[in-house]
Amino acid sequence: MNNDRLIRTGWFLFIISIVITIFILAKSILVPFLLSVFITYLLYPLVWKIERRGVHRGVSILLVLLVATIVIGGVVLLLSIKLSNATLDFESIKETLDTKTDAVQNMLEKKAGVNANTMNYYVEKASKNLLEGTQSALKNLFSATSTVIFQIGLMPVFIFFLLFYRTKTAYFIFRLVGRKNKALALHILREISSVTTKYLGGMLIVVVILAVLTSIGLLIIGVKHAVIFGSLAAILNLIPYIGTFIGGLIPFMYILFTSSDPTNLLIKIVVVFLIVQFLENNLITPNIVGNTIKINPLAIILGMLFANMIWGVAGMLIVMPMLAILKVIMRNVNGFEPYAYLMSNRGTEKHNININLLDKIKKKIR
Repeated sequence: MNNDRLIRTGWFLFIISIVITIFILAKSILVPFLLSVFITYLLYPLVWKIERRGVHRGVSILLVLLVATIVIGGVVLLLSIKLSNATLDFESIKETLDTKTDAVQNMLEKKAGVNANTMNYYVEKASKNLLEGTQSALKNLFSATSTVIFQIGLMPVFIFFLLFYRTKTAYFIFRLVGRKNKALALHILREISSVTTKYLGGMLIVVVILAVLTSIGLLIIGVKHAVIFGSLAAILNLIPYIGTFIGGLIPFMYILFTSSDPTNLLIKIVVVFLIVQFLENNLITPNIVGNTIKINPLAIILGMLFANMIWGVAGMLIVMPMLAILKVIMRNVNGFEPYAYLMSNRGTEKHNININLLDKIKKKIR
């Protein structure tokens, strides 16, 4: 019995290593395909409602894709106009940096006795390296543009055929697992569809609400390009744990480098993001998304690290639904239940920090 379990574990690890290798080698195909899969889950309810009214499946899919393209295109166009009209004040940033650099050099020269020529050498070297790094990054960006456009262009094609052949795909899975496991496969497919649709739909609503709240907050305190910063922060919030920090850091650094006296505005930015984050954690996400995923933080962090290593930022954005699907499969497949339990947030309920626990601690202290 123990030997069988070891052999099964060995095969599991071997398959995982093969899958990771394929993920790395086929990144340019799998990233748009998986994004298309998740968008398919979002669009499926609309397509199904139109089909039930007697409309042909292909026509239903094209109608939903057309509406989705118009909505997404409108949002992208609006943000592009905002971005094109936004002057990012590079000259102001350069002047502010020069002023602050001179002030730091004078302070180090007077108080620490650091040679001014030595400081100038290292500052010029750092500026040169920064410029060369920026130019290199821009070259890489433009060289990757054609690939990105190709991948984005493939996504509507993937979505159409995933929706069109969804029944055929289900029957393929039933034939693959055999008649004996057909009921289990159907249960897994339905659970995956339910969990993924609820999570992705909920997070889409959360992103829109956060974009509005953050943009309004930044507008009220007087931050330039508030809509751009607010929308970017809302999208980055999809990255668990670190997304909110990065989203708040961008306007923070912008004000730090463009304002001669940024202290007051920086404090206001921190307050705005703290308020929005409090509302998101305690009111918005719990009421809209709920506890749909039920994955412990350690599994999420490890998943993010692996996803970033394999697919970069795109992997970090889609790691949550991928972990949810993996957990559903492992929870329902015989022999893999322990791995699903390890990923879940169950088993530590008595150690959770809640109001009752805090009351008990207060009573003990008294």
